[in-house]
Amino acid sequence: MRMRVLSIAALFAVVLLWAMPLDAQRKYALEDLPEIPLDTLDTAKPNVKIITFANNTWKYYFSDYESLINQDVFRDHWVTNQVFAYKDVKIGDIPETMEIELVKSLSDFHPPVLGRVSSRYGPRGRGMHKGIDVGLPTGEPIYATFEGRVRYARYNSGGYGYLVIIRHPNGLETYYGHLCKLNVDVDDYVVAGQVIGYGGNTGRSRGPHLHFEVRYADLTFDPERIIDFSTGELKWQNFVLERGYFNVSSKLTEALEEDEGDMGELFVDKEGKPLSSEEIVENLEKAASKPKPTVNDAVYYKVKSGDNLSKIAAKYGTTVGAICRLNGIKSTTPIRIGQRLRVK
Repeated sequence: MRMRVLSIAALFAVVLLWAMPLDAQRKYALEDLPEIPLDTLDTAKPNVKIITFANNTWKYYFSDYESLINQDVFRDHWVTNQVFAYKDVKIGDIPETMEIELVKSLSDFHPPVLGRVSSRYGPRGRGMHKGIDVGLPTGEPIYATFEGRVRYARYNSGGYGYLVIIRHPNGLETYYGHLCKLNVDVDDYVVAGQVIGYGGNTGRSRGPHLHFEVRYADLTFDPERIIDFSTGELKWQNFVLERGYFNVSSKLTEALEEDEGDMGELFVDKEGKPLSSEEIVENLEKAASKPKPTVNDAVYYKVKSGDNLSKIAAKYGTTVGAICRLNGIKSTTPIRIGQRLRVK
């Protein structure tokens, strides 16, 4: 059994604080003392350890840190003093579709914060909102969404305030803006769920909130395509990223959802009273003549009770394989009621 015993140096640090006058203790908190290692703890990942220190702090330790940071994704366009790193990359250089593995297991994801999305991705006023906002109290912990390496961690005068940018092994970058305090430094390697800072109201902000973005090669897409911020759930293990998603007007909330259960408005009025047969026919004719909304010509379907991939494929004249490719899933992947699938 591993014994947790204070080293002489650690014991000295604690005694030093105890021996200080009260005024000095108020000035120097325990966390201000030197980081003297006390113990090493295992985590669920064999390459990740936790080191505890005598000043009541702890840090992650990566036994393979050098090999992690030397991956190509952390060398190419690695810019740490500017927000945007891919200024020479144009949207035409990006493949039309890319299958991106978001996580290998559920432990590889953590929502940056939980809460109601107060401002969504897309046009806002005279400008474009290239992320989502989630309201929070100042000081709320902000978590790394996926593991990765910190590319940027400093105050940004362009509007973000205190900003952390993390690049992930799959090439995506996540942005965490308007923080009141940073908890990481450039080049730190972080795991999903690690506290990287604390929510605030710095920069161009009208109240404490987290501004969160997901980008690929500096190009942004709607974070709600992959994360449900109300439940904190990741929507996909493998995500098919389409070039059309980089259009800031391409919002997930405008995607077509095929659901017969939403046609009740054709048969009742605004107060829920049944319409006459003539009024119903009129509504049906209007609905038939109205073009169906699409996003980049994509068609989506909301899974209902009794559905399976074969049934959905037959309904839309496609194949199970095609649906799997569009959604980054396998034919054996379970589908759940309410899940949104792209079918064309």
